[in-house]
Amino acid sequence: MRILSLGVPLPGAPVDNHTFANAPTLFDYDAVVADPRALSGLIEETVSGDAEHQTRAGERVVNGSSGNDAVGLADLLRSRRDEAQRLLDRGGLVVCFAQPNAVHQGVAGFSGCDRYCWLPAPESLHYGEPLLRRGSGSEIIVLEHDHPFGPFMEAMRTKLTYHAYYDETAPGFAGAANVIARSAGGAAVAVQLKVAQGSVVFLPPPARPPTSEARYAFSNALQDAIRHALNVASRSAAPAWVAEYDLPGLSERIAGRDAAKATAEQANAELLEQEERVQELDAYRALLWQEGAYGLGRPVRDALALIGFRVAPPDADAPAQLHLEKSGSGRRVALLEVEAGIGAAGMAAHYRLRRRLEEAIAAGHPKRGLLIINGHRTVAPADRPPQYDDALRIAAESLRYCVATTEQLFHAVRAEMSSDEVTVAAFRERLLTTEGVLQED
Repeated sequence: MRILSLGVPLPGAPVDNHTFANAPTLFDYDAVVADPRALSGLIEETVSGDAEHQTRAGERVVNGSSGNDAVGLADLLRSRRDEAQRLLDRGGLVVCFAQPNAVHQGVAGFSGCDRYCWLPAPESLHYGEPLLRRGSGSEIIVLEHDHPFGPFMEAMRTKLTYHAYYDETAPGFAGAANVIARSAGGAAVAVQLKVAQGSVVFLPPPARPPTSEARYAFSNALQDAIRHALNVASRSAAPAWVAEYDLPGLSERIAGRDAAKATAEQANAELLEQEERVQELDAYRALLWQEGAYGLGRPVRDALALIGFRVAPPDADAPAQLHLEKSGSGRRVALLEVEAGIGAAGMAAHYRLRRRLEEAIAAGHPKRGLLIINGHRTVAPADRPPQYDDALRIAAESLRYCVATTEQLFHAVRAEMSSDEVTVAAFRERLLTTEGVLQED
């Protein structure tokens, strides 16, 4: 899990803290946390010239046209909106500490600029009047304690103060929003909005910035809520074509589950057992259509472990290594990266893997690499175009690491479950010896 925090200081290993100007690309993260006042400050300072801001590439942010060593403020804001849209399109999460909207004048080339101009909204909604209204209060009542952000709100509610609330009569709100907490008078002060394939969660901000140990407690609680939210989102419904990809014994387990559901007198304990038995196998079909650290990263690690690798660490939050014991002595090690999307896999995962490979070389422990991809994930595997860009193929051949698809891994899982040890052993060997894209047999 990777979190980008914009204007909200959050200590913690998974969190990168930056400004709206110098942050890396938003869609390279699983979640973004933002204080919209930080963007307002950047806009006002750039327009007035009271302070200078730079991008991550060292370009000055100017209130004008983009040039050789400068980026126009309007272009920066549009880029951030495009990046946020792409993050949400792939199921990402944006957590925003809500403030009333503010319109900024004088931004060259950008009419109607406001502090939420970077954040996509559900269709027919806008992060201003009549949806987002100015208000203030400190009494917050958590409604959904089992919501991913419920425990965070409960733990921090005495330290939060809402500055805005949501008009639930605004057209389109009811179909897009889930109210997490209300004020003492019943106003919605914490909500989750469905945007594209992802979510935007608006929370009341801290009454005052946490300091010292309180800042770590605040950050840890927020990270737990984000981790839970991403994990819940990874359990969305599978596409219909997944049913065509059977696994040995899965149909029988589904039949057992359905029979238990159809028989009213079946004990709840039996139904739960049948459901767990189905999920034990059905989870591997996520290899064919899921994405993200929890949705895909976890099934990939489980599948590799099933076919004979030792995966360390098994937790999807940290980069993984694969270990395979040699027949004699010692072991072989490969660094694992996973990439998925609605299009072909590009170079993002290559850059992550290359950095790790170079660090291993610098440490005197060179290792192989393995990149598992799930390109065009919403299309049935048999109908997919090439799942990787040609640039990725060339890069993999150059660095001599293997690129394999989740479909290939799925078939290896099926072979393992069918006790086809010869096929599984050959697949393991090919993962560790292929230089470039692993071709079908």
